Amino acid sequence: MSDSDDESMDSPHANPSHMDLSSEEEEEEEEPVSLTPAEHKALGNESYKKGDYRAAIDHYTRAIEAQRIVLSSASGEKAPAALLLGSFFSNRSAAHMMILQHKQSIADCESALSLDPTLNKIRLRMAKQLVTVGRVEDGVECYRTALVSDPNNAAALKEKDQALMIQRRFALASECMAKFKATGQRIEGRQALAQLDVCLGVSPQWMKAKMLKCEALVAAGKGDEAYSLTSSLMRSGVMNSEILLIRASCLFTLGQLDDSIKHYKQVLSGDPDNTEAREGWKKVKALKAKKEEGDAFYRSADYKSAISSYSVALDLASSNPSMAAKIHNNRATSHANLRDHAACVADCTEAVRLDPTYAKAYMRRATSRMVMGEKEDIEEAIRDYEAYGRLKGDEAAREVQGKVRAAKVQLKRASRKDFYKILAVPKDATEAEIKKAYRKLALKHHPDRHATSTAEEKKESERVFRDVNLAYEVLSDPKKKQLYDDGVDEQDLDSEHAGHRGGGHGGFSQN
Repeated sequence: MSDSDDESMDSPHANPSHMDLSSEEEEEEEEPVSLTPAEHKALGNESYKKGDYRAAIDHYTRAIEAQRIVLSSASGEKAPAALLLGSFFSNRSAAHMMILQHKQSIADCESALSLDPTLNKIRLRMAKQLVTVGRVEDGVECYRTALVSDPNNAAALKEKDQALMIQRRFALASECMAKFKATGQRIEGRQALAQLDVCLGVSPQWMKAKMLKCEALVAAGKGDEAYSLTSSLMRSGVMNSEILLIRASCLFTLGQLDDSIKHYKQVLSGDPDNTEAREGWKKVKALKAKKEEGDAFYRSADYKSAISSYSVALDLASSNPSMAAKIHNNRATSHANLRDHAACVADCTEAVRLDPTYAKAYMRRATSRMVMGEKEDIEEAIRDYEAYGRLKGDEAAREVQGKVRAAKVQLKRASRKDFYKILAVPKDATEAEIKKAYRKLALKHHPDRHATSTAEEKKESERVFRDVNLAYEVLSDPKKKQLYDDGVDEQDLDSEHAGHRGGGHGGFSQN
């Protein structure tokens, strides 16, 4: 055999037995090192200190699994091993809490306490988290148990009192919502919101409080916020008939009746016997039909029928202040078209009571009050114009200024002789109505009709007759009527300068 062959045989690459030995060494190097429970815990502690809580949870889980094996195989006294396992659960509960996994943390606290009931620190940790997730009653009981062995713990006493406080606040919020359902008063919704915000400040994961807050937002007229909150809850995994019912109510408040009906139907498709969904669906469907019927009558100028339909719709909208406010305004407009301005004002007043931010109702009421024309009416109209301006802001500034200026002109004129009042016609009377009213009054107060009256009665009749003729002279002449409506004094109506601003010619200055 040549030297090269010998070398070849001696080479580790050519020696099969050498190759097998190398392979065995590699396999031994790859075998994972088995750590003790204490070592896993130490690694978990290191990760916890670095803020890597998920890695810490993984290490603590390994420590728990390894210690369970130790505990199951231990002979004799097992208490030390059980206490050590309890400490591992305690460590993992702290890590879960740091990443807001409160339910997992609570479960670990319960496991730790079952193994070592003396861990009062863990009991207090669990109590705090029970309150955080909305298990307030359980949390209070947990605090009470912890305080038996540590009655002077000031922090625990304070937290227990805080938990009791939010229990009371939640009860108050529930009472406010019950009152809202009975009265429809938005103030009840706002008061419920105030209570629930305090509750959720202490217990941010209290699902029942969040759901009630959705309802309170609807009650307070904040449908957009309520809908947004329900969307947030659904993204977090909450999906049940209760939240769909709240969303249906939100959409109802926002006036989106078709979408509201769809949500009610979605609930009924999964729960045909859901009474709340069925009643809600029927009510919204009936309201939609009556409101659309009223709108159709209005468009065809059948205002009396429109008023009748809107009245039925209002009964159906009693639990929805925003929708009711809009229907009151629609009915008010129908009354105005029938020239029943007192009824129009009454409906607008109810609309702004239900929804103080409803700008359109203020403008509608102001217009009718101007037509009614008494001094008090005009003063109220000016206040309505100003309220409308505050709500609409800069976009309506010029319009409001013009309306207020015209109202002040009419207010000044209200102290003078009112030709419309003399003829007993409204400010928006037609030419035919003015003529008819004049003829009736002229005939009634003509001197020939009072030949046998007393001297005093004759004098009064002559005065009224003169006023009636003067009123008709002005209001039957389109040019004079316009000047009179613009605020020109009656003695200046025939002046060639009448209507020009400033200069003492009978017109009112811009200011």
